[in-house]
Amino acid sequence: MKGFFHHLRFAPIVVIVWVILEEELSVRTVIAGAVIGVLTLAIVDRYVLRGDYERLYAMGPLRAVRYAAALFIQIYVAGFQALHRLMTGRVNVDIVDITTELEDDFRVSLLANSITLTPGTVTLERRGGRLRVIWLDCVTRDPELAGPLIKGGFERMLRGGRQ
Repeated sequence: MKGFFHHLRFAPIVVIVWVILEEELSVRTVIAGAVIGVLTLAIVDRYVLRGDYERLYAMGPLRAVRYAAALFIQIYVAGFQALHRLMTGRVNVDIVDITTELEDDFRVSLLANSITLTPGTVTLERRGGRLRVIWLDCVTRDPELAGPLIKGGFERMLRGGRQ
């Protein structure tokens, strides 16, 4: 087990996430986020992961920030598009099977979750590199055509080597 102080380097990240989830910036919220976040990391590290997950799931800070920014922007853009479609009645919901070239379980899961976070799409199932997605604006059921439309640039960003 890594020392407790090893997890302190993640404190700024967990505090930011905690403040966002609490929707309140105060001393109490920051302290609570740091304490709960670091304790959670230590417990999960010791009793759940029990491995070198940092190397296994490495993404690099620059790539992680770029990915988070792209996801954030895409969530808002897709949200306005979905809202417009719903308000105008131009909805064509269907279930589409798409595939990914990603082989790393972590990255495939990250892609599936990113698709679900983006309004207008929900990942229903994942089997290896195949994702089953409910799509609000289903323009085609052909996986070769639907895949790039649903995945956007997420797969390309995740496909690159680890930084």
